[in-house]
Amino acid sequence: MRLSFAFLALMALWALFGSPQKTVANWIWPETAAPWERVDAYYYPNPSNLTRYRKSSDVGSVQGCRDEVFAMAAVESDPDLRRGDYECGVGELEGFAGMTVYRITVR
Repeated sequence: MRLSFAFLALMALWALFGSPQKTVANWIWPETAAPWERVDAYYYPNPSNLTRYRKSSDVGSVQGCRDEVFAMAAVESDPDLRRGDYECGVGELEGFAGMTVYRITVR
């Protein structure tokens, strides 16, 4: 009885002060999006200047991000992504000083 109460108390503390969704996502989906996570696409026309970028929010999946990035690159006359670069932000955690922090970023 005491062991089950201790376990439940520990789980409640984890839910209150931890981040169960992030932890589970890190365990099961360490390199891609968990089903509940949002994926944002970023295309950088000039990788030397990361202040200029195009963003598309909530593209559905990492593959959706890649598809969206190639569409954005085509608009910038870079259909093969030879000049530009990109990243997919997975699982938005928080914003800090105008920057968005993600659980992971992938290509």
